Amino acid sequence: MLTLRWRPEWRVAIVAVAAWIALLAGLGVHGVLLGPHHDPFAGLAVWTLMVVAMMVPVTLPAVRYVALNSMRRRQQRAMALYTAVYVGVWVLFGLPALGLDHLLVTHLGISEQVLLAIVLALAGGWQLTRTKRRALYACGRTVPLPPLGRRADAGCARFAVVHGWRCVQSCWAIMLVMVVIGHSSLVWMVALTALVVAEELTVRGRRLTEPAAAVLALAATAVALGV
Repeated sequence: MLTLRWRPEWRVAIVAVAAWIALLAGLGVHGVLLGPHHDPFAGLAVWTLMVVAMMVPVTLPAVRYVALNSMRRRQQRAMALYTAVYVGVWVLFGLPALGLDHLLVTHLGISEQVLLAIVLALAGGWQLTRTKRRALYACGRTVPLPPLGRRADAGCARFAVVHGWRCVQSCWAIMLVMVVIGHSSLVWMVALTALVVAEELTVRGRRLTEPAAAVLALAATAVALGV
């Protein structure tokens, strides 16, 4: 119990695990949620589920910070508010991304193979940018949180927006790959989640930006050539 008290983010971790279980169970395979190319609204639901599965693990240290810097009686409220706003930032990113994907594939007739090759090359290039590195090394930054009342809620929400925007700056290109692929390839989901978690949460992982860029470039070439 003492361990759980000092790791209050376990509740949010369970939500991420539940999202993975839903995806692994094939949510949407039978037409409930078909993905971005078929129905933008269904695509947004799948996107939100993928964000919870892939990006919430990245922000668990921030969830813990929010909990441990809030009054005990409002810890759960603070974690829930932070997580909801953080996921909301990624949903806002997904809205135009899914819309553009739907437009390019469904209305303009660009093949999914070509689009995937483009976004993989884009993701590889982004790995080498200064903006990516700055965002990656800013992942541990925190802000003071007021202890009580509306100011405490506002502080949690503001911290979630700041941290969510930083994560978008770091990982938007990688997540754009998932916009194109959708939830149909769990192999891609697992691989990209492992990369993002390693980069964001470990010192050694931050050295993977250049090797990851090379792998993404090779993947883009393989997809373009139909290998």
